[in-house]
Amino acid sequence: MSNKEQEELYYIEAKKRVSQLKWFYIHLAAYLVVVTFVIWNLLIIEDTPYTDAILAINYSTVVIWGFFVVLNAIKVFKGRSLFNKKWEEKKIKEFMGENHKTWE
Repeated sequence: MSNKEQEELYYIEAKKRVSQLKWFYIHLAAYLVVVTFVIWNLLIIEDTPYTDAILAINYSTVVIWGFFVVLNAIKVFKGRSLFNKKWEEKKIKEFMGENHKTWE
């Protein structure tokens, strides 16, 4: 496989990951909008014969959709850790630089 073909494969894979990340953020934003409306609905709801049914629908929507947002996040961020070795090394160097300045 030539270098150009390899580069093209990397580009396609990167484009796929960016697309997954974009759709995850759209999914998360939509979820947050719906949760905002559910909270607003909970604040304005009055006591009626249908209050329990409305509350059940609201809670189930938040929980089930939240579950799918978490599954989507796991799919998108698999293999990536928030606190990986590269991050640790960067922070160590950053703190060593700060401490070094105070020692002078």
